Amino acid sequence: SQLSIGSKQFSATATVTDVKASNSSSDENNNKKSSKEGSKKDDSNIFLDNLGKIFLSTIGIVLLMLLRSTRSNNSRLALREDIELSSILDPMEIDDLRAANSEFNLEVWETIVEELKMVTPNGKATYPEFLSVVVRVMRKLKGEEFTIQLGHLLDRVVISELERSGGGDFAKSDEEEKNFDGVGGGGEDSTKQGSKIMETELPLSFLLATLSLALHGTVADRIRVLYDAMLVSSSNEDKMDPNDEQLKKNKLVPGKEVCQMIQHLQNTCQLVPDSQIVETDSKIPYQTFRVGTGAELTERARKGYGGKEGGEGVTKAGEGPVSLEEFHDILKSRAVCAWGECYVKKAGAMATSDK
Repeated sequence: SQLSIGSKQFSATATVTDVKASNSSSDENNNKKSSKEGSKKDDSNIFLDNLGKIFLSTIGIVLLMLLRSTRSNNSRLALREDIELSSILDPMEIDDLRAANSEFNLEVWETIVEELKMVTPNGKATYPEFLSVVVRVMRKLKGEEFTIQLGHLLDRVVISELERSGGGDFAKSDEEEKNFDGVGGGGEDSTKQGSKIMETELPLSFLLATLSLALHGTVADRIRVLYDAMLVSSSNEDKMDPNDEQLKKNKLVPGKEVCQMIQHLQNTCQLVPDSQIVETDSKIPYQTFRVGTGAELTERARKGYGGKEGGEGVTKAGEGPVSLEEFHDILKSRAVCAWGECYVKKAGAMATSDK
């Protein structure tokens, strides 16, 4: 009986030992599994785990950039079309104007300018006064039949400038415009209004810039006569700067005169549409544009500007007087591009599209 009791105790002890051993083995297996799962978690790649999200985000950003670029380009193109539609003269009309005035050469121009210097001491004149001098000189040189051909194109430019400078007081309806041009009966009021417009004085530099549309000559000649016109204008200023006398001696033009001449060229349709477009400060949600002023275009040409169409400055100094060569560079720059000269690729500092 003692042996049987002992064997039962031994058997129970062995069973307990087996249970402990199995529990210990199970714990070790669980620990190994948890350690393997932990190592798997530690070995995970953030990029691979979020590959789908990253891909969709990239596609979204690219689409957003394309949409923004498209809206920006459309805004620029719309403004370009608006400039072309609102232009007083078509480029073909300017070509026809120059071709029709083949006898209006540099010699005739210089004689007219000399006469204007004597009759316009303040550097300003009304359009009828200016025309009377031009016609008188031309007839004196080559007879009664010598005059500006297709002169109504020049009239159109000057009348537009008079309306712009006069503002609301000189604004006319389409019917009044017809009466002013002599089509139909306008009555006394329209005649008085037309007379009032014609009594407005304009800068001589603007009138000469307008007359240069009819000048039959090379681009180099056109640049030189415009530069000389600025010299005449600067010498006729009522309040001359103490340095102006020195500038005149060195044949340099003040920077403000250059800005004004670029504005005149813009108002007389002698700049390409693309060069007149400048960026606004509004860049969100997309870049918008507006028409730049003559001063802004000159500053961009002299100092340079950024952006997709950007470029470096073309003059040594961003401000101050300008030489004839620097004036040529300004007109030929992408920021101004008078007569499309910025598209001409010729070697030489004073190269033009002239053959």
